[in-house]
Amino acid sequence: MDRTDIIKALKEDVEIPEVVQDKAMAAFDIIRTAGGGESCGKEGQRKKESMEKEDRVNGKGKYREHRGRRKKGKGFSAGKAAVLFLAAALACGSITTVAAYLRWSRSLEEGMQVTEEQKVQLEEEQAVAFAMQECTKQGVKITAEQSITDNYFSYIVFRVEGYGLAEGAEPAFERMDVSVDGKDDFDYMASFYDGLVIGPDGKAANADGSPLVEDKYGNIGHMVMEDGSMEYMVMLHSDVRGYFVGKNIHVELHNLGTVAKAEYLGTEIEDTWTFDWNLKGKDSMKEYRMQEMLGDSGATVKKVELSPVSIHVEYVFPRQTVMEEGVNENGESISAEFFAEPPMFMGMKMKDGTLYPWLANGGSMGYGDGNTDIYSVTFALDRVIDLDQVESLLFRKDDVRGIPTEENFYVVPLP
Repeated sequence: MDRTDIIKALKEDVEIPEVVQDKAMAAFDIIRTAGGGESCGKEGQRKKESMEKEDRVNGKGKYREHRGRRKKGKGFSAGKAAVLFLAAALACGSITTVAAYLRWSRSLEEGMQVTEEQKVQLEEEQAVAFAMQECTKQGVKITAEQSITDNYFSYIVFRVEGYGLAEGAEPAFERMDVSVDGKDDFDYMASFYDGLVIGPDGKAANADGSPLVEDKYGNIGHMVMEDGSMEYMVMLHSDVRGYFVGKNIHVELHNLGTVAKAEYLGTEIEDTWTFDWNLKGKDSMKEYRMQEMLGDSGATVKKVELSPVSIHVEYVFPRQTVMEEGVNENGESISAEFFAEPPMFMGMKMKDGTLYPWLANGGSMGYGDGNTDIYSVTFALDRVIDLDQVESLLFRKDDVRGIPTEENFYVVPLP
């Protein structure tokens, strides 16, 4: 009896929700496919130049990765007990039990501060998926573990095992190539998860709530987990709505080494880990229409799209230019002309009064083509949000120092 027969037999006795069926199919794929090996699918075709992005915490530079292609890896092995466990879970119609089998990655569960209720909701809505494809090269096993995908973003986590990171070092891939349906006309950033999140004062904090401690090398993050593994988190972004959902993704991770101060120091393991899978996700979100003026800034919020992990805002904001002056590296005075920006989205106020003032976590902003006065912002969120509990959006009014209050923001209630 194969996996389809098992699912069919179980369904004759109990109607299995679609999300559970999908998880069952994924889990049986994992159980069916054994080993790791050195084979990781077909070779990719092209490369993209690397990108660096300033670290969003502590002002410390982090090495950010690149673009690429994918390969089919092999899943990990599992015994009969896992099959029986899964069948029992399905027979009981248990979503949470199956979710426990396909466990969440640390960087999404801890780094995105996800509650158990939010896990179940995201899985039921099929916004989260478990790729579980692995590729092993020179004793280093990398698993395309989990993703959360919505209209504009996709968060993808790779688990890295078997790499002995030197004390005080920061790991990095020399290059990453990623394409979606054969195209790479989107942005991305990537880094190893270090256990840090943004605290209530806008500064780095440990996700587990423990005090920050700087080691003798000046590091405050901790990338190596108790079992010796690490997690590499990739965030893809496109301004095209629904760009990633249901698309085939290809990823290549090239050459594993170390980095310091955003500079790649050198390769310790020269090889390429490749992955191919379908990037499942959810393309729906809550949409709000409004005409909310942001004080005397000249900006009016016209449209908001919200998902649990991102926000898209459209303003009416007549174009106006500003001149900025500065000094270049040679000490010469320089000036440049830019379009003024409307007050930026920064966070949310929840119905219970809780403020999340530092939710914006990278994305895009600007005017569209032509002479339109519509200014758009599309940002990832730094945590998973329960949309039913959102009362208002917070837009920056003035400089924030310390822990902000509502007075620091233009507060826009959701209709």
